[in-house]
Parts: sequence; structure tokens; C-alpha cells
Amino acid sequence: MLSGDLPVILGLLRQFGVFSVAKPVSVPPPPSTLARTENDMIEACGRFAQSLGLARSVGEIYGLLYLSPEPMNFEDIAAALSLSKASVSTGTRQLMALGCIRKVWMREERKDYFEAEQEISTLVRRAYERILKERLKNSEEHLAEMVASLEADKSKYGDEEFRVKQHRLKQLVKIQSRLRKVLPLVDKILG
Repeated sequence: MLSGDLPVILGLLRQFGVFSVAKPVSVPPPPSTLARTENDMIEACGRFAQSLGLARSVGEIYGLLYLSPEPMNFEDIAAALSLSKASVSTGTRQLMALGCIRKVWMREERKDYFEAEQEISTLVRRAYERILKERLKNSEEHLAEMVASLEADKSKYGDEEFRVKQHRLKQLVKIQSRLRKVLPLVDKILG
């Protein structure tokens, strides 16, 4: 077969419907229905959620609902944020468990609708109680386990290596102790 035959053969194959050559099509993303300020605020909520160890989408869902003048359903949330319904479902469950959003009843609607808790001080208090305080407690328990483990494994280290590890763990225990002393003050501030 000569190289000049290839276009002829491809043309015949296409003509008889054996295959077709698709041209690459660039599909632009759907235009966002959100204004720039809304996008920026929703993105900030997503980053804040990540800093708390939550999924970014959880924060974005809260941000969208917080800015929305009306309750929204799964489909509206998914479309506005370009998220899957499964992601929206998971995110709304997490947010409801944290007390950040609630389901609301809409007359003559069968879908679930959600609205955000609007009182920021309530959200801060809940995040502190249900996320940060719990993580501090867990890290304290984990740190105690590490100290005990280091002592149990003392023979596996050289003297200098053991002293360095012991010193660094003691520093972490000291920081943990300071944090524990600050917690009552934070409790008082958050009321």
C-alpha cells in the first residue's frame, strides 16, 4: 500500500459508515449564575472548611446557602456549585450534623430544601465545640500514647536519639498543656 492510498481508503470507509472522524469540540464550561462577589465568598467558605479539616465542598455549600435569600434544594445547590448530587447530599448531612444548616418545609414541594444558620457567633461556637475542642482532646490522647510508646521503645534508640525524641515530645506536651489552660477562657468568650 502506498502512502497516497491511505486517504482514499479512509474516505471509502467513512462513506460506507465503517467509522467517522470526529472533530475535537471545545465545550465551554456552563456560565456561572453567581456574581463575582458571591463566588469569592463561597470560595472563602470552602477554604475555611478545609482549614477545619472538612471537604471544601462542605464550606461552599454553606457559603451558597448563607448568601441565598431563599432556601435551596439539592438540584439548585448542585447546579450553582457544579457539584454532584451525591456530594451535595454528603455535604448537607455534615452541615446539618454540625448545626450549620437546617431542612425547611416548603409548601407544595416534595424536595428537601435547606437554609443556613445566619448567626455567625452561633456557628463559631458550634465549630469550636464540635470540631476544634474534639480534635484537641483527640490529639492530647494521641500525644500521651506517643510518650508511652517512646518509653516502651527506649532500647531501640541510641541515647542521643532517644533524648532528642523525648525532648521534642515534651515540647509538644507543654504546648498541649498551654492549650488546655486556654480552653476555659475560649469557652467564656464564646459564651
